Amino acid sequence: MPNNFKPRLGAGDDGRTDLLGGRRVPKTHARIKLNALLDELSALLGLLKTGLRDRALRTELTATQAALVKASGLIAGLKGDLKPETASLEALIAARSAALKPPKRFVLPGAGEIEALAHLARARTRICEILAWELKAKEPAVYLNRLSDHLFLAALKAAKK
Repeated sequence: MPNNFKPRLGAGDDGRTDLLGGRRVPKTHARIKLNALLDELSALLGLLKTGLRDRALRTELTATQAALVKASGLIAGLKGDLKPETASLEALIAARSAALKPPKRFVLPGAGEIEALAHLARARTRICEILAWELKAKEPAVYLNRLSDHLFLAALKAAKK
């Protein structure tokens, strides 16, 4: 949030909130729902980071949180793109895929706390992606699709430890 952000106490008590540009919409608006879920996903990634020993993955997840803020801005109507962030995830996925054997059956989360948190974040990412597609927000949807793959591979890696 900008440094000069000042909450307008009670402004949302009628069940409406502001979009960029000042338009008021119901808090049940699809853009508001998706941004709330992206916020939750970022918090999940923050929780996941607290238990990681892998410094590189912690750095990757910090970059992911920044990309989620950017995605939220795009959903809210800001200009910009997620192409560099998507390309970065694609490179990480390629590298991690080469180092891991693909599973032979469905993965059941629960090999450990970090692995389970990575799967929880992956599941939340999939819901965010679905909502992004519903909003026809292609760049955030594509980014979230790659993020789901990345988190799946992170979970597999965590399960191997």
